Amino acid sequence: MESVPISERAKNVKDLDLSFNELPIERALGIEWCAESDTFHFSPVVKEHTSTRRGILSAVASVFDPLGFLAPFVLRGKRILQEMCKKGTEWDDPLPDDLRPKWESWLSELRELDELQIRRCFKPDSFGTVKKIELHHFSDASLTGYGQSSYLRLVDCKDNIHCSLVMGKSRVAPLKPVTIPRLELQAALVSVQVSNFLNKELDYETIENFFWTDSKIVLDYLNNDARRFHIFVANRIQRIKESSQPEQWRYISTKENPADHASRGLGVNDMIHSNWFKGPTFLWDKEFPAPSHTSRDIPADDPELKSTRTLATTQQTFSSMIERIERFSNWNRAITAVAVLYRYIAKKRNQESATPGEAKQKATMAIVKWTQQEVFVEEIHALKKPTLEGKETKIVKRNSHLLPLSPYLDDKQILRVGGRLDRSPMPDHVKHPVILPRRSHVTTLIIKWCHEQVAHQGRGMTVNKIRSSGFWIVSCSSAVESFIYKCVQCRKFRGKANTQRMADLPKDRLEPSPPFTYCGMDCFGPFIVKERRSEVKRYGIIFTCLSLRAIHTEILEEMTTDAFLNCLRIFIAIRGPVRHIRCDRGSNFVGAKNELQVGLQSMDEGKIKDELSRRQCDFIFNSPHASHMGGVWERQIKSVRSVLAGILDQSGTRLNTSAIARSCTKPW
Repeated sequence: MESVPISERAKNVKDLDLSFNELPIERALGIEWCAESDTFHFSPVVKEHTSTRRGILSAVASVFDPLGFLAPFVLRGKRILQEMCKKGTEWDDPLPDDLRPKWESWLSELRELDELQIRRCFKPDSFGTVKKIELHHFSDASLTGYGQSSYLRLVDCKDNIHCSLVMGKSRVAPLKPVTIPRLELQAALVSVQVSNFLNKELDYETIENFFWTDSKIVLDYLNNDARRFHIFVANRIQRIKESSQPEQWRYISTKENPADHASRGLGVNDMIHSNWFKGPTFLWDKEFPAPSHTSRDIPADDPELKSTRTLATTQQTFSSMIERIERFSNWNRAITAVAVLYRYIAKKRNQESATPGEAKQKATMAIVKWTQQEVFVEEIHALKKPTLEGKETKIVKRNSHLLPLSPYLDDKQILRVGGRLDRSPMPDHVKHPVILPRRSHVTTLIIKWCHEQVAHQGRGMTVNKIRSSGFWIVSCSSAVESFIYKCVQCRKFRGKANTQRMADLPKDRLEPSPPFTYCGMDCFGPFIVKERRSEVKRYGIIFTCLSLRAIHTEILEEMTTDAFLNCLRIFIAIRGPVRHIRCDRGSNFVGAKNELQVGLQSMDEGKIKDELSRRQCDFIFNSPHASHMGGVWERQIKSVRSVLAGILDQSGTRLNTSAIARSCTKPW
């Protein structure tokens, strides 16, 4: 204490006499620590919690136990809270009657925690020099929960043994039903996680870890490598094996397993008198039992095993290398695969491996040679025939379509174009390109590669790319044109738009009839006009004869049903009876015609039909969103608006309702 400055000392120990006064009780990590006895204490403050879900959660959470010394006791409180959640109890609903005795019993035992004392130091005072340190981890699971407990076993130089609880964990089982083997496996995983934590935190050089479980199924899972499990089991087995070895796992009977308390729960008094704090009795013996469980083969009907299928497969055989090349859909990948094959052969023969560029060039010529040997059999045979002295140079048969190319075989037995360019300074592969057939998978791959190199340009640029790359395809233009015709991107970039065939004209457009017997109608506008001292909106309504294309226009003061009926009465009074009137529904107006659209939608269609039926007139609406069906009147609106545009440009400032009315009465 003298080494600690007075300003740094706690208030309750500044005037403390260590020889006579009792040492105070401090709090460490939320747990009370008595410096006098060097033990941990638990003194939870029991408040008057209401018997609701909110109050029970507060009471259970008030027991701060980071090392899990009270894990079996806290598990009982967690189970009560889980039962309330399962029943659908709200946060402030009262506790169900069947759970009230369990809660009152747990709450009364909470006050008994004052009697519990746990030594802080793992090593007793009279213990000798430690020569062996072991960590024993026990795991168990039940239908209501699962947990684990870890014990530190010390052996001194006189073979004295001491065991103490280091850490414990307890968790309630999930609400979704889970099998016991899966819960046991989850508990084993928690043991491994605690082991990793303790090995990192405990300040010991060497610690030997042992894992104990009373589940033989878990031991079989960990010792089996021949079976495939479902994802839940497979993932946990993998995580367990990452931090432990199967040889470290041992079997323990349920009666001796202290982790059984963490999975089922205990009261405070039962927990004090159980083996929870000291561990099983065999840990105190000089030699604890050797592994007694023998790994068994997992039965085929185990629900955690994945179902296996045995499929009869046959190895595909190829009669030639060209058939293998046909498995490729890209020219670069094909020559790369052949180049890798050549480099592998050179490595096996202890030959000097060629560079990647040289290997690809060799692979290209090999693929071309295989293709020529498949197609140009007679031509190659004719060019290989020995010639007599004094005879002409080797030529192919006169009926061969390669005759105009003056073909010849080079030193690598590859068929090339002859021609008269021997003295040209151009590269050899340009002067004498290799010959390829019109229809071949290799030819298609080369055309595709060259077409992509010129960025999907036309036939001419693709053909030039093929020629400059050292290939001469028989009937090259037609082959390239056929490929471009099937190219999806070229069809997308330069394809012609299809035209839709128009439907037949309706009968009322073709039948001779008096003017306006069959007509179409639509509205246009609005126009801003003066009404005394204010500016108002006015609309125009057009009636056009479907057979004569005559036009009648009226002014529409507002987009209402009554205003439209007034215009309709005027139109019928002037033009005579009407048999059919066709019209849009108004939903085809967009953009600048939004106001017109809202107005048309607000009209009472039923009231309009009643008025027309009284006058023996059918009111026919077009289909919704089908403005193309009203092309007759839409075209006439364009003519009317073009005329009005000139008039309004000259006298737009003096435009009023009377001027519009006079304009509408004039014939167009």
